[in-house]
Amino acid sequence: MKKALFLLFVIPFLALSQNQIQGIVTDSKTKKALPFASVTTNTGFGVLTDTDGKFYIQTKDPFTTIKISYIGYTTLEIPLNNYSKFLKIKLNSSVENLNEILIKAKENPALGIIRNTIKNKPINNIEKALNTYQFNSYNKILVTANPDSINGKIDSVFFVKKGEEKKFLHVDSSNYKFKKDIIKQHLFISEKISEYKFQKGKKQKEVVLASRMAGLKQPIYELLAITFQDLSFYKEFYTLAGTKYTNPIANNALKKYNYKILDTINNANGKSIIIHFKQKEVKQTLGLEGVLYIDTKQFAITKAIVELKGLVNVKATQNYKYLKQFNIWFPSNMDIVLKKGENKENIALFGGAVKFSESKKNDSIINTNTKNESDVTYFISKTSNSNIHINTPVSVKKSATTIQFNDDAHKKSAEFWNLYRTDTLTQRGENTYSYLDSIAKTEGVEKKINFARNILKGYFPTKYINLNLGKILNLNNYEGVRLGFGGETNSNFSNVFKIESYIAYGTKDKDFKYSIGASTRLNKNNNTWIGGSFTNDLKEAAALDFIKENNSFSPINPRNLNIDKFYNYKIVKAFITHDIQPNLEAKFQVSTGNYLPVFEYQFNSLNKNLIDYKLTLATLGFQYNPKNEYMNSPVGKLKIKNVFPQFTFQLTKSFENLLQSDFNFTQISLRVLHKIHPIKKATTTILAEGGIVFGDTPISHLFNATPNYTFKNPWIKRITFAGKNSFETMSYNEFISDKFAALHIKHQLTPFNISKKFKPQLTLVSRVAIGKIDNPEYHSGLIFKGLNKAYLESGLEFNGLFKGFGLSSFYRYGVYKNVEWSDNLAIKLTYKFRLGF
Repeated sequence: MKKALFLLFVIPFLALSQNQIQGIVTDSKTKKALPFASVTTNTGFGVLTDTDGKFYIQTKDPFTTIKISYIGYTTLEIPLNNYSKFLKIKLNSSVENLNEILIKAKENPALGIIRNTIKNKPINNIEKALNTYQFNSYNKILVTANPDSINGKIDSVFFVKKGEEKKFLHVDSSNYKFKKDIIKQHLFISEKISEYKFQKGKKQKEVVLASRMAGLKQPIYELLAITFQDLSFYKEFYTLAGTKYTNPIANNALKKYNYKILDTINNANGKSIIIHFKQKEVKQTLGLEGVLYIDTKQFAITKAIVELKGLVNVKATQNYKYLKQFNIWFPSNMDIVLKKGENKENIALFGGAVKFSESKKNDSIINTNTKNESDVTYFISKTSNSNIHINTPVSVKKSATTIQFNDDAHKKSAEFWNLYRTDTLTQRGENTYSYLDSIAKTEGVEKKINFARNILKGYFPTKYINLNLGKILNLNNYEGVRLGFGGETNSNFSNVFKIESYIAYGTKDKDFKYSIGASTRLNKNNNTWIGGSFTNDLKEAAALDFIKENNSFSPINPRNLNIDKFYNYKIVKAFITHDIQPNLEAKFQVSTGNYLPVFEYQFNSLNKNLIDYKLTLATLGFQYNPKNEYMNSPVGKLKIKNVFPQFTFQLTKSFENLLQSDFNFTQISLRVLHKIHPIKKATTTILAEGGIVFGDTPISHLFNATPNYTFKNPWIKRITFAGKNSFETMSYNEFISDKFAALHIKHQLTPFNISKKFKPQLTLVSRVAIGKIDNPEYHSGLIFKGLNKAYLESGLEFNGLFKGFGLSSFYRYGVYKNVEWSDNLAIKLTYKFRLGF
């Protein structure tokens, strides 16, 4: 009887209550959507509408009513007895509320709150306010879809021609199969457990304790290094989906955003004011829009919601937890969702590396189903923080390595995962791992990833040897076509021992060049290697040469096509490389051997008369990238942030009479590279380089300022390829110096968006060089001038005109201007080589 009475009471309640509901909130008069309106259930669960005024509520506890509130509008409470799957809610504006706000404040009251939030950033930003912190983090990434959002019916596909009836083409069962699969498993899953450490004065460091990526025994480390959203909301630029945007609480934010107070809610420290923000001007790509929950006592962020609405929708949510003992709001959890959008606005993600724009639809093909797989599939990354420790002893070593993977991170047991998981792994998740693991094994996915990773570095991987693609084909005016073969052993051969070698043959000089060497690793954490080699090869005479600098793979250097002044060197060398810090790399090298210029040259001084000579050298080189960040992974050191400025320094000492060395000189070389890249604006690149030599020095170790011009006739023969950072109007070996400095400035405008495929880019270029040589008479056989005054050239580059090719034009002016105007003009082809990955 009691059970019957209980059911009699509960059933009507259940019939009227709901667990989920969705809808849209609009202005009753203007019909415009009301973004970030507050929607709260009678059980206390609340959400905000998105930028389109839409909301979705799904809870464990059933609810019977919802309340909608929005500043300047009359609050509305709706009973759900007449339940609809999609509610269309219209709010009436409240003139009294708006007048009250206008009377109390001479300006928008939201601006005062934002000013105080900006002012109080130093005491609310955990990286500024705390001496140390440490916490654990659990991250889960899913690519999935909600099965309920998929129409599982079999689709009919028709072809329609103007003026004719539609014709049936075929049956499409893809949605039916997709729904069947997505009920069982996700499309992708990845998990990561990390320990974050921070010590004031150093960068925050993430130590990855466990990592699991469906389909792979070892994760794609480069993917895990992508910043989908920042941990801190207090930086000048906020990173969303790998792209930086001006933060709505940046120091200059009031010039770039509009603000509006929406509501006030309770929090653990009192109350939070909800403020809506939206970028004032949006050009080319979308700007940020969202809401900030700001504590009324500390003016600290207690929650943030940020959205981008375009062809792809991006929504990030960040929650903070109040730690009363330390009087600070600490990040507790965050998530980011990417899904197909309804807005047709273009959007760029991951720093512009991925761009979305609307493609033309085929209006002749008609599907009976209005949604396909891409419409309902979404990406979500969820992170939750736990075990937070504040101002306890923490030591952060080598903080430039901002991410460090433990060697056993991909081998952790289920017990370890369960200890740190803050979100359960469902059966769908387990099925995803099982299914993708089996598929990846069958398809050889890991081999393909390893192949792509090595190709990007300029190597073709085989089982034990990685072949160097840069050694296969080169062109220059002395060797003609240089054909070669070379490479180095990989980790399958040994993790601590490496053999590298190459051989090359020139079709014009009909001679072989070769090198063989070996090295062994002494320390993995410091990337310390010691090794030696023997080399018989050619180098450009008087070129600025560094033993330690960032070199990118390029199969052919176009500038080499006209170089004919080389020297042959046969040397034995020993070296040690060591990372003093991850962003400060050092290399020390000693070498001895014979040098022979392969052009007419003789060194004639008061006590020397040499055509060929022997040098014994000690060289110390440094590469310092102070703002770069790195990952220490099982596959080696990976650069995850390439930031400027970057410095390359080298000191070389030649010891006369040591191992029969003929010269005693000291050479110092320096290169500084800086890029200024304001968000969504042109990029300015500044390269400063130079060198100085003390003592009598042969041609091999002087400076030619990197020329790239020839005075061939007829003039059309002078049209060649432009170099990377070379003087395009300076003739080869026109100037030789033992002291020189050069400045290259490039201002690269944003591409002209003429069409989807044709987006040329204009670059303005100016260069200047100056130098000096003390004893030019010592260098016989080579005709050159001193660079005692400033050499000037300027020009334009039009890149991306056709399949990577472009055109550039430069003009020489100033004291070194030639009499004939045509001898001052250089027309060059440009080419940007891009691998298809």
